[in-house]
Parts: sequence; structure tokens; C-alpha cells
Amino acid sequence: MKPLAARTGRISTSQTVAIDAKYKRLKAEGKDVLSLGAGEPDLDTPPHAKQAAIKSIEAGHTKYSAVTGLPALKDAVSSKFARENGLAYSSTDIIISSGAKHAVFNALLALVQEGDEVIIPSPCWVTYPELVRFLGGVPVLIPTPMESGFKATAMQLEHAVTPKTKLVILNSPGNPTGAVYSEAELKTLAQVIVKHDLYCLSDEIYEHIVYAGARHVSIASLSPDIFARTITVNGMSKAFAMTGWRIGYTGAPPALAAAIGAIQSHGTHHPANASQFAAAAALLEDQGFPTELRKHLDECRTLTLERLAAIPGLEVFPPLGAFYAFFNVQAYLGKSHAGKTVGTSMELCEYLLDTQLLATVPGSAFGLEGFMRISFANALDTLGLALDRLAAGLAALR
Repeated sequence: MKPLAARTGRISTSQTVAIDAKYKRLKAEGKDVLSLGAGEPDLDTPPHAKQAAIKSIEAGHTKYSAVTGLPALKDAVSSKFARENGLAYSSTDIIISSGAKHAVFNALLALVQEGDEVIIPSPCWVTYPELVRFLGGVPVLIPTPMESGFKATAMQLEHAVTPKTKLVILNSPGNPTGAVYSEAELKTLAQVIVKHDLYCLSDEIYEHIVYAGARHVSIASLSPDIFARTITVNGMSKAFAMTGWRIGYTGAPPALAAAIGAIQSHGTHHPANASQFAAAAALLEDQGFPTELRKHLDECRTLTLERLAAIPGLEVFPPLGAFYAFFNVQAYLGKSHAGKTVGTSMELCEYLLDTQLLATVPGSAFGLEGFMRISFANALDTLGLALDRLAAGLAALR
């Protein structure tokens, strides 16, 4: 048989998805398995959003609709951008996609050509470098240690730029670290981006989930020059607990928005109508849910940091956003259990899943070996049990 497209060899399966799949298989087998792996809120979708989807189905909104999204939802997103982010995106500048991941892919597909370099602060969400490679681009990872708050500096960005650089990807609040860039920090990064005439993809999916006085700022709001170069990505998954509804969106300069819309017209067409009606209701009606979710997650964060601090040898970064704890586990690498040595963060996560029935995610999945990510988006009692298993598993290593 003839070979597959060469691009398929550039991309690897997400380790986060692989671990979640094993967790779900064990759960289906009836095992008492707990997960601190998947990145989704534990609360249910707001009732008024679900009812809007049901009503749309009953009203017969089950045919093809506009490729780039229902006008009512695009108008709701435009109002949201203006109200919450200080961004003036018209409805024609907004593309509704099948999740924020799809929005990121569409934007990169519109921008990245063979050999283009894309600068990404690391550790980072697993999908960014994989998609860049898939499209023939070159991910240029800027290392950001815990001591820097897992944030890139303008000087690092300046040094990473070459004549081949096309784009910078920023994620604040960030996955996996929970780092949040301040307005002052974003201004210095924006100056470098504008100076070198680069694009910026700003993934703001966790914008509503911040703690300890941290404040989310959209980089595109800082000046007309950075606005003209920024693709702002967001969606319904995190702040409205709508991961399974698959609704994301982008705000982009007109020419780029048109290109993304053309790509979507041939790639997927529009997202499911029922999901779009649900998203519009979530954005337009009761706005209390993100606050309720953030309060719950803040309690989960407090419990998680207290419990991790009690485990010897862990170095923990207190997240200011998102719902993950990212911590150094090198003190436990090289130790053994039942005659088997745990040498890497992936092997440590496999050990915890096999012996404690606890799903976690290795730091290597995000570009930083020797670390681990856990999601604390759980009911408090479940989270407590899961953290018990983590402590027990680490204590059993010798």
C-alpha cells in the first residue's frame, strides 16, 4: 500500500488523552479509580444553557446554519469581548468553532507554513507544539522555570526571534502551571511582538478562573498595534463547564478571520446548532455561574496546596489561575516499588495508576521532565481521597 502522508509522522498522541483513556477503561471495568488528570470542571453545565439546547431541538433548529456560527451567538461573543476584555471585535471578526482546540488549529492552519518558527513558552499545553509540527512549522520553546513563575520575559522573547519567526503563542492563565501574566508583563511582550511584526495567538480559555487577587488581561486590549496582530481564542469549556458541548471561538483581524472562516467552511462547517444555542444562553442570561465555579475551585486549590505541602520532597508552584497544581517530583524519581524503579515522570504516573488507581499527568507531556500535573477540579471529598492516594503512593516508594 502507498504510504500515509508524511505529516502524520510529525504528530504524537497526547499523553493527557492517553492517560485519561486508560483511566476510563479501568473505570468501565468496575475499578475504584480516581482521576486528577483530565482538565475539566466537575460542576454540571448551567441549567439555562441545557434548556436552551433542548428548546432549539424541539423548535426544529436541526439543519445547516451559518458556517462561522449562529448570528445570535456571534453577537453574544462580540458583546462579551467588549464587556469583559475591552476588545472591539465585530461579528464578522468572530468565528465559532468546535471547541477552543479547534479554534487554535484553525488559526495555526491559517498562519503556519513549512519552516515557520512559532515561539511557545514552556512548559505548555501539549497541543501547541504538536500542531505546529503537524503543519510543517518549527516550535521554538522558551524554557520558563518555576523561579520565574513559569512566565517568559520580553528579553527571552527577543532572543528567540529569528527571521523565520511568524507567531508567538501565549496562554494566560496557563495550562499546566496556572501562571498568570500581569498587564505590565504583557505590555513588554507586546512591544517585542509589534517590533518584529509577529502574530500573537492568545489562548484565554481559563480567563475566569483566577485566585489570590490575580487579574486576567487580554493582550490584544493593550494597544491598536498588538490588537491588529492578535488572534484571541476562548470558549465555553472551562468557565461554563461545557467541555462536551464543543464550542470555542476566535476574535481576529478581518483578513485573518476571513481566512479562518474559509478553512472552517471546508474542514468542519459549523458546530452543532444545539451547542451554539446553549452557549448563547450561557453568555447572555445568568452570569453567576463562572463566579460560583471560581469559588468552588478556590476551595479545591486551598485543600490541594495544603495537602501537597504535607508530602515530603515536593516543590509546589501555587497556581494563580486555571485548576491545576504543577509540582516538582524529582525527589521520588529513581526510587522503587516491588522491585521496579520509577525513573521518569511518566513512569511515576503509570505507577500511581497501577498501584493506587489514581490518574495523574507527567510533566514530560508539557515539556518539563521531573514534574507532575494534577487537576483539582473535583468535589472536595473526592479530591481529598485522591490526594490520600497520591501521598500513599509516593510514601511507598523506597
